Amino acid sequence: MGILNLTPDSFSDGGLYLDPERALLRAKAMVAEGADLLDLGAESTRPGAEPVPVEEEKRRLLPVLEAVLSLGVPVSVDTRKPEVAEEALKLGAHLLNDVTGLRDERMLALAARYGVPAVIMHMPVPDPRTMMAHAHYGDVVAEVRAFLKAQAERALKAGVPQVVLDPGFGFGKLLPHNLALLRHLEAIVELGHPVLVGLSRKRMIGELTGVEAPQERVFGSVAAHLYAAMKGARLLRVHDVKAHREALLVWDALWG
Repeated sequence: MGILNLTPDSFSDGGLYLDPERALLRAKAMVAEGADLLDLGAESTRPGAEPVPVEEEKRRLLPVLEAVLSLGVPVSVDTRKPEVAEEALKLGAHLLNDVTGLRDERMLALAARYGVPAVIMHMPVPDPRTMMAHAHYGDVVAEVRAFLKAQAERALKAGVPQVVLDPGFGFGKLLPHNLALLRHLEAIVELGHPVLVGLSRKRMIGELTGVEAPQERVFGSVAAHLYAAMKGARLLRVHDVKAHREALLVWDALWG
Protein backbone atom coordinates (compact mmCIF):
# COMPACT_ATOMS: atom_id res chain seq x y z
CA MET A 1 0.00 0.00 0.00
CA GLY A 2 1.69 3.18 -1.22
CA ILE A 3 1.21 6.28 0.93
CA LEU A 4 0.21 9.52 -0.77
CA ASN A 5 -0.08 12.37 1.75
CA LEU A 6 -1.85 15.44 0.36
CA THR A 7 -0.95 17.50 3.41
CA PRO A 8 1.38 20.37 4.34
CA ASP A 9 2.25 18.88 7.73
CA SER A 10 2.67 15.10 7.60
CA PHE A 11 5.70 14.00 9.61
CA SER A 12 7.70 12.59 6.69
CA ASP A 13 6.58 14.13 3.41
CA GLY A 14 4.35 17.06 4.35
CA GLY A 15 4.02 19.63 1.59
CA LEU A 16 5.57 17.51 -1.18
CA TYR A 17 2.33 16.53 -2.90
CA LEU A 18 -0.07 19.43 -2.30
CA ASP A 19 -0.05 20.19 -6.02
CA PRO A 20 -2.48 17.78 -7.76
CA GLU A 21 -0.22 17.26 -10.78
CA ARG A 22 2.74 16.41 -8.59
CA ALA A 23 0.56 14.09 -6.51
CA LEU A 24 -0.57 12.24 -9.64
CA LEU A 25 3.03 11.85 -10.80
CA ARG A 26 3.92 10.36 -7.41
CA ALA A 27 0.96 7.98 -7.61
CA LYS A 28 2.05 6.82 -11.08
CA ALA A 29 5.60 6.32 -9.82
CA MET A 30 4.45 4.17 -6.89
CA VAL A 31 2.33 2.01 -9.19
CA ALA A 32 5.34 1.56 -11.50
CA GLU A 33 7.45 0.60 -8.47
CA GLY A 34 5.00 -2.16 -7.55
CA ALA A 35 2.29 -0.70 -5.31
CA ASP A 36 -0.78 -2.94 -5.29
CA LEU A 37 -2.99 -0.15 -3.95
CA LEU A 38 -2.66 3.49 -2.94
CA ASP A 39 -3.73 5.19 0.29
CA LEU A 40 -4.64 8.88 -0.05
CA GLY A 41 -4.93 11.15 2.96
CA ALA A 42 -5.50 14.90 3.21
CA GLU A 43 -5.29 15.39 6.99
CA SER A 44 -2.23 14.62 9.08
CA THR A 45 -2.90 12.40 12.09
CA ARG A 46 0.62 12.54 13.53
CA PRO A 47 0.80 13.03 17.31
CA GLY A 48 -0.43 16.50 18.22
CA ALA A 49 -1.82 17.27 14.75
CA GLU A 50 -4.59 19.84 14.58
CA PRO A 51 -7.78 18.84 12.75
CA VAL A 52 -8.43 20.08 9.21
CA PRO A 53 -11.85 21.59 8.33
CA VAL A 54 -14.07 19.31 6.26
CA GLU A 55 -14.12 21.56 3.20
CA GLU A 56 -10.33 21.98 3.21
CA GLU A 57 -9.82 18.21 3.42
CA LYS A 58 -12.20 17.73 0.49
CA ARG A 59 -10.42 20.44 -1.50
CA ARG A 60 -7.08 18.69 -1.06
CA LEU A 61 -8.33 15.15 -1.57
CA LEU A 62 -11.10 14.91 -4.15
CA PRO A 63 -9.37 16.23 -7.32
CA VAL A 64 -6.36 13.95 -6.72
CA LEU A 65 -8.56 10.98 -5.89
CA GLU A 66 -10.49 11.41 -9.13
CA ALA A 67 -7.24 11.49 -11.12
CA VAL A 68 -5.64 8.55 -9.27
CA LEU A 69 -8.72 6.36 -9.77
CA SER A 70 -7.92 6.41 -13.51
CA LEU A 71 -4.66 4.49 -12.89
CA GLY A 72 -6.48 1.18 -12.53
CA VAL A 73 -5.30 0.22 -9.02
CA PRO A 74 -7.48 0.07 -5.90
CA VAL A 75 -7.50 3.31 -3.95
CA SER A 76 -7.93 3.64 -0.19
CA VAL A 77 -8.99 6.91 1.45
CA ASP A 78 -7.50 7.74 4.84
CA THR A 79 -10.05 9.94 6.62
CA ARG A 80 -11.89 10.08 9.93
CA LYS A 81 -14.67 12.38 8.69
CA PRO A 82 -17.91 10.84 7.36
CA GLU A 83 -18.52 13.88 5.16
CA VAL A 84 -15.18 13.38 3.39
CA ALA A 85 -15.57 9.61 3.25
CA GLU A 86 -18.95 9.89 1.54
CA GLU A 87 -17.65 12.17 -1.21
CA ALA A 88 -14.68 9.84 -1.77
CA LEU A 89 -16.91 6.78 -1.97
CA LYS A 90 -19.21 8.55 -4.43
CA LEU A 91 -16.19 9.08 -6.69
CA GLY A 92 -15.34 5.37 -6.49
CA ALA A 93 -12.82 4.85 -3.67
CA HIS A 94 -12.37 1.14 -2.99
CA LEU A 95 -11.38 1.08 0.70
CA LEU A 96 -12.11 3.22 3.74
CA ASN A 97 -9.18 3.67 6.13
CA ASP A 98 -10.36 5.16 9.44
CA VAL A 99 -7.65 5.78 12.06
CA THR A 100 -10.32 6.21 14.75
CA GLY A 101 -11.37 2.58 14.38
CA LEU A 102 -14.90 3.05 12.99
CA ARG A 103 -16.10 4.44 16.31
CA ASP A 104 -18.47 6.76 14.42
CA GLU A 105 -21.71 5.00 13.44
CA ARG A 106 -21.85 7.11 10.28
CA MET A 107 -18.58 5.60 9.02
CA LEU A 108 -19.96 2.11 9.57
CA ALA A 109 -23.11 3.00 7.67
CA LEU A 110 -21.15 4.45 4.74
CA ALA A 111 -18.92 1.39 4.34
CA ALA A 112 -21.98 -0.84 4.49
CA ARG A 113 -24.02 1.25 2.04
CA TYR A 114 -21.24 1.48 -0.54
CA GLY A 115 -20.16 -2.13 -0.02
CA VAL A 116 -16.49 -1.35 0.58
CA PRO A 117 -14.05 -2.92 3.05
CA ALA A 118 -12.84 -0.78 5.93
CA VAL A 119 -9.57 -0.59 7.85
CA ILE A 120 -10.13 -0.55 11.61
CA MET A 121 -7.14 0.96 13.42
CA HIS A 122 -6.53 1.08 17.14
CA MET A 123 -5.82 4.33 18.91
CA PRO A 124 -6.66 4.78 22.60
CA VAL A 125 -8.77 7.92 22.01
CA PRO A 126 -10.06 9.20 18.65
CA ASP A 127 -8.00 12.40 18.69
CA PRO A 128 -4.37 12.69 17.52
CA ARG A 129 -3.94 15.83 19.63
CA THR A 130 -4.28 13.92 22.91
CA MET A 131 -3.61 10.27 22.04
CA MET A 132 -0.05 10.20 23.41
CA ALA A 133 -1.34 11.26 26.83
CA HIS A 134 -3.24 7.95 26.87
CA ALA A 135 -0.27 5.68 26.13
CA HIS A 136 -0.88 3.59 29.24
CA TYR A 137 -1.66 -0.13 29.08
CA GLY A 138 -1.73 -3.05 31.45
CA ASP A 139 -1.30 -5.53 28.58
CA VAL A 140 -1.05 -3.65 25.29
CA VAL A 141 -1.40 -6.76 23.11
CA ALA A 142 -4.52 -7.99 24.89
CA GLU A 143 -6.11 -4.53 24.98
CA VAL A 144 -5.47 -3.76 21.31
CA ARG A 145 -6.67 -7.22 20.31
CA ALA A 146 -9.87 -6.84 22.32
CA PHE A 147 -10.63 -3.45 20.75
CA LEU A 148 -10.02 -4.68 17.21
CA LYS A 149 -12.07 -7.83 17.77
CA ALA A 150 -15.03 -5.88 19.15
CA GLN A 151 -14.94 -3.25 16.41
CA ALA A 152 -14.63 -5.91 13.68
CA GLU A 153 -17.67 -7.75 15.01
CA ARG A 154 -19.62 -4.48 15.23
CA ALA A 155 -18.67 -3.52 11.66
CA LEU A 156 -19.61 -6.86 10.15
CA LYS A 157 -22.90 -6.86 12.03
CA ALA A 158 -23.62 -3.41 10.56
CA GLY A 159 -23.13 -4.75 7.04
CA VAL A 160 -19.53 -3.80 6.25
CA PRO A 161 -18.47 -6.53 3.79
CA GLN A 162 -14.90 -6.99 5.05
CA VAL A 163 -12.59 -5.48 7.64
CA VAL A 164 -8.82 -5.05 7.79
CA LEU A 165 -7.21 -4.74 11.23
CA ASP A 166 -4.41 -2.27 12.00
CA PRO A 167 -2.76 -2.29 15.47
CA GLY A 168 -2.01 1.42 15.09
CA PHE A 169 1.74 1.52 15.61
CA GLY A 170 2.71 4.88 17.10
CA PHE A 171 -0.87 6.00 17.68
CA GLY A 172 -1.00 6.47 21.44
CA LYS A 173 1.83 3.97 21.89
CA LEU A 174 5.42 4.24 23.07
CA LEU A 175 8.35 2.15 21.84
CA PRO A 176 7.81 -0.74 24.30
CA HIS A 177 4.14 -0.94 23.25
CA ASN A 178 5.04 -0.95 19.56
CA LEU A 179 7.66 -3.65 20.03
CA ALA A 180 5.28 -5.84 22.03
CA LEU A 181 2.58 -5.54 19.36
CA LEU A 182 5.02 -6.40 16.59
CA ARG A 183 6.53 -9.34 18.46
CA HIS A 184 3.05 -10.72 19.15
CA LEU A 185 1.36 -9.74 15.89
CA GLU A 186 0.00 -13.27 15.56
CA ALA A 187 -2.49 -12.40 18.33
CA ILE A 188 -4.12 -9.97 15.88
CA VAL A 189 -3.68 -12.23 12.83
CA GLU A 190 -5.47 -15.04 14.67
CA LEU A 191 -8.68 -12.97 14.66
CA GLY A 192 -9.07 -14.10 11.05
CA HIS A 193 -9.10 -10.77 9.21
CA PRO A 194 -6.34 -9.31 7.00
CA VAL A 195 -3.86 -7.33 9.08
CA LEU A 196 -2.31 -4.06 7.93
CA VAL A 197 0.98 -2.84 9.39
CA GLY A 198 2.24 0.71 8.95
CA LEU A 199 5.68 1.36 10.42
CA SER A 200 7.12 3.28 7.50
CA ARG A 201 9.63 5.95 8.60
CA LYS A 202 7.96 6.22 12.01
CA ARG A 203 9.49 7.46 15.25
CA MET A 204 9.87 3.85 16.41
CA ILE A 205 12.29 3.20 13.53
CA GLY A 206 14.25 6.32 14.43
CA GLU A 207 14.41 5.33 18.09
CA LEU A 208 15.80 1.89 17.21
CA THR A 209 18.30 3.05 14.59
CA GLY A 210 19.28 6.54 15.75
CA VAL A 211 18.26 7.95 12.35
CA GLU A 212 16.64 11.32 12.99
CA ALA A 213 15.41 12.30 9.51
CA PRO A 214 12.23 10.34 8.66
CA GLN A 215 13.13 10.23 4.96
CA GLU A 216 16.32 8.30 5.83
CA ARG A 217 14.58 5.53 7.81
CA VAL A 218 14.08 3.30 4.77
CA PHE A 219 16.25 0.35 5.79
CA GLY A 220 14.81 0.11 9.28
CA SER A 221 11.30 0.35 7.86
CA VAL A 222 11.96 -2.52 5.45
CA ALA A 223 13.36 -4.70 8.24
CA ALA A 224 10.35 -4.10 10.48
CA HIS A 225 7.91 -4.73 7.65
CA LEU A 226 9.58 -7.98 6.62
CA TYR A 227 9.22 -9.15 10.21
CA ALA A 228 5.54 -8.17 10.10
CA ALA A 229 5.07 -10.13 6.88
CA MET A 230 6.71 -13.15 8.50
CA LYS A 231 4.25 -12.77 11.40
CA GLY A 232 1.29 -12.81 9.00
CA ALA A 233 0.62 -9.20 7.98
CA ARG A 234 -1.13 -9.09 4.61
CA LEU A 235 -0.82 -5.37 3.87
CA LEU A 236 2.16 -3.08 4.40
CA ARG A 237 1.53 0.68 4.29
CA VAL A 238 4.78 2.25 3.02
CA HIS A 239 6.35 5.41 1.63
CA ASP A 240 9.21 3.63 -0.16
CA VAL A 241 7.48 1.21 -2.49
CA LYS A 242 10.47 0.08 -4.58
CA ALA A 243 12.62 -0.86 -1.59
CA HIS A 244 9.78 -2.84 -0.02
CA ARG A 245 8.76 -4.58 -3.25
CA GLU A 246 12.32 -5.79 -3.92
CA ALA A 247 12.79 -6.94 -0.32
CA LEU A 248 9.46 -8.80 -0.38
CA LEU A 249 10.30 -10.54 -3.65
CA VAL A 250 13.52 -11.91 -2.19
CA TRP A 251 11.88 -12.79 1.13
CA ASP A 252 9.04 -14.57 -0.66
CA ALA A 253 11.43 -16.62 -2.77
CA LEU A 254 13.30 -17.74 0.34
CA TRP A 255 10.52 -18.03 2.88
CA GLY A 256 7.04 -17.14 1.64
